Amino acid sequence: MKIVFAGCSFTAGGELENPEEERFSRLVCNRLNVEEYNVSRNGYSNDLLFHKFLKFSTTCGKPDIAVIQWTNVIRWQIWDDTLNDWESIAIKMVARYKNNEIKPMPRTTRQWSAFRYYRHVYSDQHGIENYWKNVYLAEQYCKDNNIKLIMMEMKSKELTVDYVSPYQSLCESKIPSIKRGIIPVPKHKTPEWYEYYMEMMHPSPKGHQLIADYVEEQIQLLSGGNS
Repeated sequence: MKIVFAGCSFTAGGELENPEEERFSRLVCNRLNVEEYNVSRNGYSNDLLFHKFLKFSTTCGKPDIAVIQWTNVIRWQIWDDTLNDWESIAIKMVARYKNNEIKPMPRTTRQWSAFRYYRHVYSDQHGIENYWKNVYLAEQYCKDNNIKLIMMEMKSKELTVDYVSPYQSLCESKIPSIKRGIIPVPKHKTPEWYEYYMEMMHPSPKGHQLIADYVEEQIQLLSGGNS
């Protein structure tokens, strides 16, 4: 059985002391006694994490199972000529406004790209539309290639717009939220909260165990009870 995991820092193991051993993808693969393939990285946008999954699938052999963890819709990607590859940008990179002045000033080409994009182009409607396009593409690609698909979403930013993408009606999957479904959300920064989350709100080792439990359960369901 070949399983590929794609996502952002939630799947890469952000903030964990030993991410390659403690993240849920490794836990799942250890339980099933299969090799771990994790193409995730901190800060990946939905476009970029799906791009990395497709690149792996088309160059390293199609997996039997794809586990895709979608991230914040506000993240985007730009082409970096220096790296000769795609790079993510996020709204947190954008300089803030105060009295019509930019503080702090963007310093790098990447920061300026983010600043211009979020000032002149991005809207939450844009982010929602793109999210469902990616979900639809993932469903169709996996269906066409006989790949079993498990999806989750990070669910970090509450959007303020009431917009329903027409792409959503084409999607078949119900996508559970990690933060508001798979892992409990106790009162912020309480002792119980720290059982499940790290300081910067990534899943703790216990949180990753709960995600691993969910993924393993879904694999068993997709495999007809046999994993």
